[in-house]
Amino acid sequence: MNRDQLGHLLRAIADVTGETDILVIGSQAILGSHDEFELPPETTLSMEADLGFFDDPDEEKSDQIDGVVGEMSRFHESFGFYGHGVSVTTNRS
Repeated sequence: MNRDQLGHLLRAIADVTGETDILVIGSQAILGSHDEFELPPETTLSMEADLGFFDDPDEEKSDQIDGVVGEMSRFHESFGFYGHGVSVTTNRS
């Protein structure tokens, strides 16, 4: 996934959920602050971005990500990349 694809994914999620505060978790987060041409090629190999919301206590919005733009969704089949809804507590110890 490259930076433009991440942007496309985030816009699609914002359209579906009405939420614009979307947290990118994991390796694709680097694309928010660096152009992929400034990074090693390995950083764009993933076709998935882990995404969550700060205001999603029942994880309903994260479930929407999986259903609308998730793996094997129509979005994934059309564009070749997808989002994975996660809880923002995923990386907490």
